[in-house]
Amino acid sequence: MKNAVFLVKNGIGFGHIRRALLIAEAVQSAGRLRPIVISQASSLALYRNSPVRVVNFPLLHRVPSAVAEDLYTDLLDRLLSRLDPVVVVEDTYPDARYRRLPALADRPRLLVMRRLDGLSFDQIRQRGDFGHYDEILVAQDEHAFHEEGHSGESLAAVELSGRFRFVGNIAHIANGEEVIAARMAYAPDGAPLVVVNGGAGGDQMPDGYGDRLFTACQDVAAALAAEGNPARFVLVTGPYYAGRPLQESENVTVRRFDPRLPALLAAGDVVVIKPGNNALSEALAGGGQLVLVPDVSFMEGLDEHAARVAQRYGGVVGTPDRNSLEPLIRSALARGPRPARLAPRPTALAAVVDAIHDYAGFAPGCDVSPKLLLLALIAPDYLEPAELRKQLPDSLREAVIVDSLEQDEPLVRLTSLDRTSFKAVAAVVVDGEVGPMTPQQLAERGVRLLIRTGASPAVDRWLRLHPSRPALLAQQAELVRASPRPEALKRRATKLLNAGAAGTILVDLRALPPLALADYLTAVGQWIARQPVRVVGVSAIVAQEAERLLERRPDAQST
Repeated sequence: MKNAVFLVKNGIGFGHIRRALLIAEAVQSAGRLRPIVISQASSLALYRNSPVRVVNFPLLHRVPSAVAEDLYTDLLDRLLSRLDPVVVVEDTYPDARYRRLPALADRPRLLVMRRLDGLSFDQIRQRGDFGHYDEILVAQDEHAFHEEGHSGESLAAVELSGRFRFVGNIAHIANGEEVIAARMAYAPDGAPLVVVNGGAGGDQMPDGYGDRLFTACQDVAAALAAEGNPARFVLVTGPYYAGRPLQESENVTVRRFDPRLPALLAAGDVVVIKPGNNALSEALAGGGQLVLVPDVSFMEGLDEHAARVAQRYGGVVGTPDRNSLEPLIRSALARGPRPARLAPRPTALAAVVDAIHDYAGFAPGCDVSPKLLLLALIAPDYLEPAELRKQLPDSLREAVIVDSLEQDEPLVRLTSLDRTSFKAVAAVVVDGEVGPMTPQQLAERGVRLLIRTGASPAVDRWLRLHPSRPALLAQQAELVRASPRPEALKRRATKLLNAGAAGTILVDLRALPPLALADYLTAVGQWIARQPVRVVGVSAIVAQEAERLLERRPDAQST
C-alpha cells in the first residue's frame, strides 16, 4: 500500500495534531492509502489511542544549535525518502523547512490551513509560500474567512487563483453518549459543570497565561464552594502546563490531559477556554455558556476572533485573572444553555480525504497546458457584435467581443460601463479616463480584471486611492489596430506569448474595410490553429493573474 505522509506542526499546542489525526484516521479507514504522521510534539499523549502510524521527532525549531538542527533535518529527509509518499499533507501554515527538503521535491503537496489573521495570511502570500502547494484546503467557511480582515489582493488570490478551496471547519464532535459519559464522570449528581481549558498548556509568550488562567479559576471555585454553590470545576491544563501546582478539592478536579476533552467541552454548563480552533469548535457544539479568554497566539488574532464569536454565538470575553473571570463565571452559571450552536460541516472531512486520494494518483495525471490567449475584438462600426460573432472561424470561437451583451463573461470599455444594461461584468478595458465609478463599485458588479493598453498615472492613482476588496487584477494588453495584412498581430502575439504562459491582445477592427474583414479573421484563425495556443475567456486569464499574487514579491523577506 502506498504512503500518505502528514507533516504536522507542534510546539506548545495540540490543535494541529488533533486535526491531522482526524484526517489521517479517515484516510486509513478508507483503506486506499497508508497514512503516516510525522510530528515534533513534546508530548505523545494524543497519539497513544490513535491507530495511525506516527514518527515523532524532537522539535526542529527548539534544538540547541544550528548543527543539531541540520542533523535532524537530514534525518527527516532520509526518512521521507524511505517512506516515498505519493502525497504529502501539511497542516496549519507553510513551513520553509519542509519546502527545502529534497525528498519532498516534485511530490503532490496539500496544505490544510486553519484560520489565520489577515496580516499573517498576507505576509505568507507575499513571501510566495502558498505557491508551493497543489491546493490549499481552508478548514473554514468562506463567510468566516472574509471576517478576518484580509487584504484585497489576498481575497482576489483566494477567490480567483483556483488554488484555494473552502472545505469548512474540521474538528472532532462528540456524540450524545460520549457527552453523557463525560458529564457523569465529573458531575454525576447533576451539579453545574465548569470546564476550563487553555489548549495544550504552553505559553507562546513568557506571560504566564496558563498559570494565571488556572489559578484564577481555582480561586473562583474556592469562593463558590465557600458559599455552598454546588458547581464543579474541571481544570484540563494540557501536558505543557508549567504554572504553579493546582490543588484538587471537593469541587475541583485537575487533569493534565483527558482524551475525552471534546465530549467534556460539549458537556459543560460553563466553558472557560482559550478560543483556539479545536477547543472552540468542540465547545460550540455544546450548549454551555462561553467565557472566552484570549492569549497571544501565533497568527490567529484571538482577541478579535473571540469578540466576533461572542457576538455571533453568545458568550463573553475576559482576561486570565480573578477580577475579570469571577463575575463572568458567576453570571454564566446563572444563565441557561446557550441556544446558538455550531457543528463542523459534515462534508469537510470527506472533502479533504477525497482531495488526498485525487493527488495520490487516483485521478488523471498532470497535463502540460498550451499558452493561453485572451483575444478581445472591437467590432467595426458597420457590424453588430452578434454579426461579427457569426463570422469567426472555429479557432476563434472563444474570442471575446468588446461590449457584446450575449457573452457569458462580458468585457466592456470602462467609459461605456455605466451605459450598459447588464449587471455583471467580468472585465473592463481602460480606454481613457476612469470615470465616476470606484474600483469597489466595479468589483461589486463582478469585475475582476482591468485590461490596460498603456501606462496611466491617473488609473494608478485611482486604484491606489480606492482599493477594492477583492482587488481588481490588472492585465497589460497589446493593442493591435487591424489592417488587411495580419502580420502585426502575429508578431505581437508571438512576442507576448514567448514571454509568458498567458496574455491578452485587444484587436481593434474598426479601421478594417468590410471586404477585408473575412480574410483577416480567416488568416488569424489559421495561424492560431497552428500554434501551441488556446484562445480562452476572461476567467482563465483572471486565474493566471490571481496565481501571480501567490508568487514571492522581490521585496519580501525570506524565512
